[in-house]
Amino acid sequence: MIIVMSDSHGESKIVQEIKARYQNTASAIIHCGDSELDATDAIWDGITVVKGNCDFDDGFPETTVLQADHERIFVTHGHLFGVNFGLSRLTTAARENNCEMALFGHLHTPIATIEAGVLCLNPGSVSQPRGGYNIKMYAKIEPTRKCYRISYLDIDHQPIPNLQFELPRSSK
Repeated sequence: MIIVMSDSHGESKIVQEIKARYQNTASAIIHCGDSELDATDAIWDGITVVKGNCDFDDGFPETTVLQADHERIFVTHGHLFGVNFGLSRLTTAARENNCEMALFGHLHTPIATIEAGVLCLNPGSVSQPRGGYNIKMYAKIEPTRKCYRISYLDIDHQPIPNLQFELPRSSK
Protein backbone atom coordinates (compact mmCIF):
# COMPACT_ATOMS: atom_id res chain seq x y z
CA MET A 1 0.00 0.00 0.00
CA ILE A 2 1.28 3.42 -1.02
CA ILE A 3 -0.06 6.58 0.61
CA VAL A 4 0.10 9.82 -1.39
CA MET A 5 -0.66 13.35 -0.23
CA SER A 6 0.11 16.81 -1.52
CA ASP A 7 -0.36 20.54 -1.16
CA SER A 8 -0.62 20.79 2.63
CA HIS A 9 0.46 24.47 2.53
CA GLY A 10 1.75 24.77 6.07
CA GLU A 11 -0.84 22.54 7.71
CA SER A 12 1.53 20.06 9.32
CA LYS A 13 -1.09 18.53 11.63
CA ILE A 14 -2.80 16.55 8.84
CA VAL A 15 0.58 15.43 7.46
CA GLN A 16 1.47 14.14 10.92
CA GLU A 17 -1.94 12.41 11.28
CA ILE A 18 -1.59 10.61 7.95
CA LYS A 19 1.98 9.62 8.81
CA ALA A 20 0.95 8.27 12.22
CA ARG A 21 -1.95 6.31 10.72
CA TYR A 22 0.10 4.54 8.02
CA GLN A 23 3.76 4.55 9.09
CA ASN A 24 3.63 0.94 10.28
CA THR A 25 1.55 -0.46 7.41
CA ALA A 26 2.35 1.45 4.18
CA SER A 27 5.31 0.54 1.98
CA ALA A 28 5.70 4.25 1.26
CA ILE A 29 4.22 7.55 2.37
CA ILE A 30 4.73 10.26 -0.24
CA HIS A 31 4.17 14.03 -0.20
CA CYS A 32 4.10 15.60 -3.66
CA GLY A 33 5.16 19.09 -2.61
CA ASP A 34 3.90 22.47 -1.46
CA SER A 35 4.21 21.59 2.21
CA GLU A 36 5.71 25.01 2.98
CA LEU A 37 7.69 23.33 5.78
CA ASP A 38 11.46 23.09 6.22
CA ALA A 39 13.20 20.18 4.54
CA THR A 40 14.87 19.41 7.89
CA ASP A 41 11.55 19.17 9.79
CA ALA A 42 11.32 15.89 11.72
CA ILE A 43 7.90 15.30 10.17
CA TRP A 44 9.68 14.03 7.02
CA ASP A 45 11.25 11.05 8.79
CA GLY A 46 9.64 8.13 6.95
CA ILE A 47 8.03 10.31 4.25
CA THR A 48 9.33 10.81 0.71
CA VAL A 49 8.83 14.49 -0.16
CA VAL A 50 9.59 16.73 -3.14
CA LYS A 51 9.74 20.49 -3.65
CA GLY A 52 6.67 22.34 -4.87
CA ASN A 53 6.40 25.81 -6.37
CA CYS A 54 5.51 27.20 -2.90
CA ASP A 55 8.43 25.46 -1.16
CA PHE A 56 11.45 27.73 -0.86
CA ASP A 57 13.77 25.37 1.05
CA ASP A 58 16.39 24.07 -1.39
CA GLY A 59 16.76 20.94 0.75
CA PHE A 60 13.85 19.31 -1.11
CA PRO A 61 14.55 17.53 -4.42
CA GLU A 62 12.53 18.62 -7.48
CA THR A 63 11.92 14.96 -8.38
CA THR A 64 12.72 11.60 -6.90
CA VAL A 65 12.39 7.95 -7.84
CA LEU A 66 11.63 5.29 -5.27
CA GLN A 67 10.70 1.63 -5.12
CA ALA A 68 7.60 0.48 -3.17
CA ASP A 69 5.30 -2.53 -3.56
CA HIS A 70 7.52 -3.79 -6.43
CA GLU A 71 6.86 -0.57 -8.38
CA ARG A 72 9.25 2.16 -9.54
CA ILE A 73 7.64 5.48 -8.73
CA PHE A 74 8.46 8.91 -10.14
CA VAL A 75 7.47 11.72 -7.77
CA THR A 76 7.34 15.45 -8.51
CA HIS A 77 5.14 18.41 -7.77
CA GLY A 78 4.11 18.79 -11.38
CA HIS A 79 4.63 22.48 -12.11
CA LEU A 80 7.95 21.81 -13.86
CA PHE A 81 6.23 19.30 -16.16
CA GLY A 82 3.33 21.50 -17.26
CA VAL A 83 0.62 19.33 -15.69
CA ASN A 84 -1.82 22.25 -16.09
CA PHE A 85 -1.63 21.56 -19.83
CA GLY A 86 -1.60 17.75 -19.91
CA LEU A 87 0.38 14.80 -18.65
CA SER A 88 2.64 14.00 -21.61
CA ARG A 89 5.81 15.62 -20.19
CA LEU A 90 5.21 13.93 -16.83
CA THR A 91 4.63 10.57 -18.49
CA THR A 92 7.78 10.98 -20.59
CA ALA A 93 9.86 11.74 -17.46
CA ALA A 94 8.43 8.70 -15.68
CA ARG A 95 9.19 6.43 -18.65
CA GLU A 96 12.73 7.84 -18.98
CA ASN A 97 13.23 6.79 -15.35
CA ASN A 98 11.70 3.32 -15.96
CA CYS A 99 8.80 4.08 -13.64
CA GLU A 100 5.34 2.50 -13.68
CA MET A 101 3.83 5.38 -11.67
CA ALA A 102 4.07 9.18 -11.79
CA LEU A 103 2.75 10.87 -8.66
CA PHE A 104 2.29 14.63 -8.67
CA GLY A 105 0.58 17.52 -6.92
CA HIS A 106 0.09 21.16 -7.93
CA LEU A 107 -3.46 20.92 -9.28
CA HIS A 108 -5.19 20.29 -5.90
CA THR A 109 -7.68 17.97 -7.59
CA PRO A 110 -7.91 14.16 -7.80
CA ILE A 111 -6.61 12.68 -11.05
CA ALA A 112 -5.92 9.02 -11.72
CA THR A 113 -5.36 7.82 -15.25
CA ILE A 114 -3.14 5.48 -17.24
CA GLU A 115 -1.13 7.39 -19.85
CA ALA A 116 1.29 5.51 -22.13
CA GLY A 117 1.35 2.63 -19.65
CA VAL A 118 2.11 4.88 -16.65
CA LEU A 119 -0.26 5.45 -13.74
CA CYS A 120 -0.47 9.25 -13.36
CA LEU A 121 -2.00 10.18 -10.01
CA ASN A 122 -2.68 13.45 -8.24
CA PRO A 123 -3.93 12.88 -4.68
CA GLY A 124 -5.81 16.17 -4.44
CA SER A 125 -4.93 18.50 -1.57
CA VAL A 126 -5.06 17.83 2.17
CA SER A 127 -5.64 21.54 2.84
CA GLN A 128 -6.89 23.50 -0.18
CA PRO A 129 -9.06 21.41 -2.53
CA ARG A 130 -10.01 22.69 -5.99
CA GLY A 131 -12.14 21.47 -8.84
CA GLY A 132 -15.21 19.26 -8.74
CA TYR A 133 -14.51 17.80 -5.29
CA ASN A 134 -14.38 20.41 -2.55
CA ILE A 135 -12.98 17.84 -0.11
CA LYS A 136 -9.59 17.82 1.59
CA MET A 137 -8.15 14.45 0.55
CA TYR A 138 -5.26 12.08 -0.05
CA ALA A 139 -4.92 8.79 -1.95
CA LYS A 140 -4.11 5.15 -1.25
CA ILE A 141 -2.74 2.95 -4.04
CA GLU A 142 -2.71 -0.84 -3.84
CA PRO A 143 -0.94 -2.25 -6.89
CA THR A 144 -1.73 -5.76 -8.08
CA ARG A 145 -0.51 -7.66 -11.14
CA LYS A 146 -3.66 -6.77 -13.06
CA CYS A 147 -4.63 -3.34 -11.75
CA TYR A 148 -4.11 -0.42 -9.44
CA ARG A 149 -6.71 -0.24 -6.65
CA ILE A 150 -7.11 3.44 -5.89
CA SER A 151 -8.96 4.92 -2.97
CA TYR A 152 -9.28 8.61 -2.24
CA LEU A 153 -9.89 9.36 1.44
CA ASP A 154 -10.94 12.53 3.24
CA ILE A 155 -8.85 13.88 6.12
CA ASP A 156 -11.03 11.89 8.54
CA HIS A 157 -9.67 8.85 6.65
CA GLN A 158 -13.07 7.94 5.22
CA PRO A 159 -13.42 6.76 1.59
CA ILE A 160 -14.85 9.42 -0.73
CA PRO A 161 -17.83 8.12 -2.73
CA ASN A 162 -17.19 7.98 -6.50
CA LEU A 163 -13.43 8.05 -5.90
CA GLN A 164 -12.91 4.32 -5.27
CA PHE A 165 -11.89 2.37 -8.34
CA GLU A 166 -9.48 0.06 -10.13
CA LEU A 167 -7.46 0.96 -13.19
CA PRO A 168 -6.30 -1.98 -15.31
CA ARG A 169 -2.71 -2.16 -16.45
CA SER A 170 -0.67 -4.18 -18.83
CA SER A 171 0.65 -7.41 -17.34
CA LYS A 172 4.05 -7.27 -15.67
